[in-house]
Amino acid sequence: MHRIMNGQRHQKILEIISDEPIATQQELAAQLLRRGFSATQSSVSRDIVKLGLTKLDGYYVAPEDAFKVGGPITEIDTAGDNIIVVKTDVGLAQPAALTIDRANIAEIVGTLAGDDTILIAVKNAAAQRLAMKKIVKLFAPSRARSKGVHKRVARPGVTGLWPR
Repeated sequence: MHRIMNGQRHQKILEIISDEPIATQQELAAQLLRRGFSATQSSVSRDIVKLGLTKLDGYYVAPEDAFKVGGPITEIDTAGDNIIVVKTDVGLAQPAALTIDRANIAEIVGTLAGDDTILIAVKNAAAQRLAMKKIVKLFAPSRARSKGVHKRVARPGVTGLWPR
């Protein structure tokens, strides 16, 4: 029963952060309480880690939602505790992998790129979560907020498909 409730709470968290800008764990806990889910700051903190949420422009975002608009990356996922799988548009995996390599992300051991897929080796599960957050921040476009609606705009200094 506890697992079912956590699954429902996790789904609700994903809905909340996709519907409105949430900047703090306390805000997220309050939104969950308003929707009938018991949550404390510490339980929300554990949920954030479990879901792999990261902050983009100060607001929580799910890794897969960070790439919905623009950029070479279309999807990011894990394969076990030591591999991150990044999907790109056709022909963009190698330049995207080069961008990742040049970012010198300490948690990454190495990258291997094909035509539309990058395999990224990391040291362990903790390094995997941290590396995913850094990759999201590296490639995800910034978001501007107008009247509570999430809008995406290009970051200053970013030209083409990824940062230089």
